Amino acid sequence: MKTIKITYILAFVSILIFSACEKEGTVLLPKIKALKPFEMSGYVLGDTIEQYFDGVKVRDYYGWVTLGSVAPSIAFENEVTTMEFRKKSTGQKIYEQKFKITDENNVVPKFYFDGTTLSPRYDYPVAQGKDYLINFYYDAPKGSAGIDLSIDVLEYYYDVDNNLVVVKTTSFPLASNIEIGKWTDFIKITPPAPVALTQPGTDLYPVVTMRNSKTKEYLIANDRDRSTLQIEIPDEFTSSGKVQSIHLANKTENKINYMQVNNLVQFFP
Repeated sequence: MKTIKITYILAFVSILIFSACEKEGTVLLPKIKALKPFEMSGYVLGDTIEQYFDGVKVRDYYGWVTLGSVAPSIAFENEVTTMEFRKKSTGQKIYEQKFKITDENNVVPKFYFDGTTLSPRYDYPVAQGKDYLINFYYDAPKGSAGIDLSIDVLEYYYDVDNNLVVVKTTSFPLASNIEIGKWTDFIKITPPAPVALTQPGTDLYPVVTMRNSKTKEYLIANDRDRSTLQIEIPDEFTSSGKVQSIHLANKTENKINYMQVNNLVQFFP
């Protein structure tokens, strides 16, 4: 009888019921010798990782690997249990780790998977001086166009109802035709050139926007606000550099299109 080896304590009773076997009309529950804490974190790109415990698939991982807010545990039926990572596209085993029932903690070392190689971390350059460096990895449904990024300097004011009114947009290209499924080179971001106001009572504010590289429309529903990226850009007062590695995942849930944004530098400081 095979049973899934990883579970959450709060749902443990339910899992025991669903993994029970029947012999001669009698329900047999798996004999769990111990529950031990389990920790794992990492980041996955390029190909989905499948996680197995003792040959039984538990779940898939892509993007940020997290086990959720409820602390998980390994349910030991034997003295040792074996965890494997496999590439979803090929079934190739890329990592194996054995956990012992005698260990107090069972921790998978933090990892980064680029679709080919599993590494202990994601590497990126160190910013020099005031330099702002950034690169991008774009995930989107098959057949989607690439994306263009620009720094848009908005000239705006608030009307009597406190609504934002944009008078003029001045765009400065940042990156063009970012392709699906590969990292761009690192780009040096420079502060946008000075923009003159066109009327009294307005102010300026820079935002980074995404556009479809073919149609040049704003990427998400052709809406500027929904197509804005929350990334840091320098200005004339910047005194120290910064590095950002941005994973952009174009997703649709409940018929709503949105961009999920993660900075890998924050995951691998």
